Amino acid sequence: MSRLSPNIALNAEALLQKAAAQTGLSDFGDDAFREPYELLLQSLRDEARLNTQGVIMLQRTILRLLVNRLLTEQAFAANPEMEETPIERPLYILGFPRTGTTLLHNLLSRDPAARWLRLWEGLHPAPPPESLEDDPRISQTEEFVAGFEKIAPRLASAHKLNATGPEECLWLIEHTFADFIFELRANIPSYSNWLAGHEADAVWYRYYRRQLQMLSWKCRGIHWVCKAPRHLPGLGGLMSVFPDARIVQTHRGAENVLPSICSLCEITRSAASDVVDKAAIGAHWHQRLLEIERRSSEVRAAADPGQFLDVQYADLIADPIGTVRRIYEHHGCDYSDEFENGMKQWLADNRQHKHGAHRYSLEEYGLDAETVRSDFAGIEK
Repeated sequence: MSRLSPNIALNAEALLQKAAAQTGLSDFGDDAFREPYELLLQSLRDEARLNTQGVIMLQRTILRLLVNRLLTEQAFAANPEMEETPIERPLYILGFPRTGTTLLHNLLSRDPAARWLRLWEGLHPAPPPESLEDDPRISQTEEFVAGFEKIAPRLASAHKLNATGPEECLWLIEHTFADFIFELRANIPSYSNWLAGHEADAVWYRYYRRQLQMLSWKCRGIHWVCKAPRHLPGLGGLMSVFPDARIVQTHRGAENVLPSICSLCEITRSAASDVVDKAAIGAHWHQRLLEIERRSSEVRAAADPGQFLDVQYADLIADPIGTVRRIYEHHGCDYSDEFENGMKQWLADNRQHKHGAHRYSLEEYGLDAETVRSDFAGIEK
């Protein structure tokens, strides 16, 4: 594979022009995305030390996001009534990786009344879907998953992708170019520093809300069930745009959380760069998660306590269905036998480590448990 220059392939203006040429469209929507977009591209070019595969992957990702923005604006221009689609009392799962958010999201998605994001919708949200069961984007996404798992074969044990399964809101919010998924994909410290000061800005959540309106225009449930670790640092923006959100926050010791996100970061960065510094990854996410924990705790302290329910990882693992019942009772959701039977079936079909155990340790990322526990002790609830 010949060397591909990131200065050419990841040129901000050239990618905008390429997306416009590919679609014949020119409206990318609210210009707020342009600042993080340009910072991201510059950081990828100057700091990420991408290999050729990484340049190609990131170019394709960014082009997909730009094309989707164009198609989203086209959809709203053609169907302005989508702006009136209600997003009422969405149920949000907040928590760091390895705190049970994926398990809980899958369980809550068994509720027949729930509307949840499919991976194929996140990758290709526009135009608005007519059906959630029969769409050409499903097979397109299955091909994407198969291709990505070849590039990053260890990913399935850390986070198994499923074209039609429940997925994180990152696949929508990354269209704003203000999401820490990019920090997982590449070493981009300049972008990371900017993002840490702006990820709770409401503007990103206003765009994300429009995406949810588009997706639920013709495929609506009683309430959305959403999750992403990104919502913790973005909690202030989320609550300003979704003031009636019902929130579940999962918790687990930081000594379990931190090496997991470091491992996921190593896996994804290794697909894009031949230079992956594990100690640097550990130091980055140690400080990043500390700051996220501090900021989200401050937002929570100023909010209505009844809007939140805390769930401990150990309790969720010991009694998943009982935990869901407690969530529904606290937040006033209607619980049904059909829902419970769906959860039981899902648990029977999806034993832990079905796709292999995700193994990692603090030490391999230059961290130790005592220091991590001490650092987080003052701010954990």
